[in-house]
Formats: sequence, structure tokens, C-alpha cells
Amino acid sequence: MQRVLEKMASKLNAYDEASLMQLWQHYAEIVHEFEPTRRWEEAAISLCLIQAVHWKNQLFNYNLALTASPQDAGDMPPLPDYLSLKTKTETDQSPAGFKNKATVLAFPPRSGREED
Repeated sequence: MQRVLEKMASKLNAYDEASLMQLWQHYAEIVHEFEPTRRWEEAAISLCLIQAVHWKNQLFNYNLALTASPQDAGDMPPLPDYLSLKTKTETDQSPAGFKNKATVLAFPPRSGREED
């Protein structure tokens, strides 16, 4: 199982993030409209994988920027605070370099099911 996961990660890591992100909306639309099918399940996994590559690249860039020399750091935008629990309204500005925030999919409760 571990070898299979590592092989999948290696293949996925070889793809360009920009190309993957072009598919984000496609998979998000499929996942948003639930249907109990293998197609929906695979779309949900594909969406998660795209998000995982995006998150990995953000984390990589963040950590790489931490290792930059002080002379180089002066030319760089401020680092986003990934570890903070503050919301955008609490920080009053979005991190530099981020044009669009990610869309959070709302999953409404299923009808006919009592809320816990």
C-alpha cells in the first residue's frame, strides 16, 4: 500500500499545478452535486488531490522563503501566516501574492435527516 501511495504521489507531483488548477472547477461542480456513483467518488478524490498539490506548493514556497537570506527577503512579499487561526477579517488584509481566495464548498444537510 505504501509503495502504491508513493508512486501516485510521485506521478501527481510531476504535473504542473496551473494545469491541475484548471480542472478544479470541473471536479468541484461534480462533487457539489452528490450522486452515489463511482464517478462522484473519483471526482471527490481528484478534487482532493488537486487541493493537496496546491497546498503542498504553498507550504513548499513558505518554507523555502524562510530559508532566504536577509538580503533576498527584503524583495519578497510578506509570508502568509499559515499557522494562525485568524480569519481575513481579523487580519484586515489578504496575504500578498494571493489574488483569489479558494472557494469553500458548502455541503448542506441531507433532507429528511435529523441534525445532531
